[in-house]
Amino acid sequence: MRPLFCALLVLVCAAPASAQFAIGGQVGDPTGLSLKFGDGSGSAILAIGWDLDESVSAEGHYLLRQRRLQGSRTASLFYGPGLFVRTGGPRDDFGVSLGVGLEADIAPEIEIYGLVSPRLQIVEETDFDLGAGLGLRLKL
Repeated sequence: MRPLFCALLVLVCAAPASAQFAIGGQVGDPTGLSLKFGDGSGSAILAIGWDLDESVSAEGHYLLRQRRLQGSRTASLFYGPGLFVRTGGPRDDFGVSLGVGLEADIAPEIEIYGLVSPRLQIVEETDFDLGAGLGLRLKL
């Protein structure tokens, strides 16, 4: 459980002090709560979820780049490095990931997104995995 708290602390500290905040839900891996600190490049996104095997997982990314799609006012492409952790299941996993996704505002205070994140597991064993999620967040 200690890596989960470390990952959360890193992401919260990386968010700008005057950051916009968004909260919502995500289906995928992980399925659960979705948070966003900031807006555009330099923001941090976090998904915390649970699985039927009673494991808890979290994945967070620091957005290095977010760019509007040509011809669109609200849709943008984003990517950035991240960390993931899964604990409480048959084994504990921890590693690095790269988040790549699309985001769009469907209303001034509501955003939808899709994210794919290739993962390199480095704790317990070395392995490659692919995470993905679709979600909706309310900007506060």
